Amino acid sequence: MTNFTRYAKKTIALALAALLLSSASACAKNGGNEAGDPGTAVSETKEPVNLDLLIIGLTAEYEMTDGFVFSSSSTELGEYLDDDLIQSYYGDASVKPDFTKVSEYCVYIDESNPYLLTDVGAFRLNDPSYADTLMQFIQGRIDVRIENGARYPDIDVATLKKAVVAKAGDVVYYAVGHDSAALADALKDALS
Repeated sequence: MTNFTRYAKKTIALALAALLLSSASACAKNGGNEAGDPGTAVSETKEPVNLDLLIIGLTAEYEMTDGFVFSSSSTELGEYLDDDLIQSYYGDASVKPDFTKVSEYCVYIDESNPYLLTDVGAFRLNDPSYADTLMQFIQGRIDVRIENGARYPDIDVATLKKAVVAKAGDVVYYAVGHDSAALADALKDALS
């Protein structure tokens, strides 16, 4: 066999392999439906949104840089919500949310400006029946700031009153800040 023949065979084999790989990739993107008809595609289970990527992406998009991100995926002290932080941010002296019912969370909390609360967060629940209770704890955090506004007129109460606390599927989310509605819409769109 000549060198040219070997080269030609290898080239043809590589071209066929590339063709096979690209067609398999196209079928995978198409749900296994070669014709491309979405009406007959195999239904796929949607992967849950990674809450860390979602919240960190939103903080970058909205240029929120002065606060802290707390995530259930972190094991570094100060980068996740321990019992004391849960109590301090979302509870009171006697009660706090039950984070055993939360499977994943990521929150951004910015308290660098004492007159404006800027938070955005999402909590995936392993017990969906806990959603309303968790939402009450989050709303309580906002309500305390609104009450403080009565004593300290420099607190931006109007922004706090526009805060959004909601749920989408198994995720409770909230947004507080100058762009609360836009942040909440972005969260809702990503989680729906």
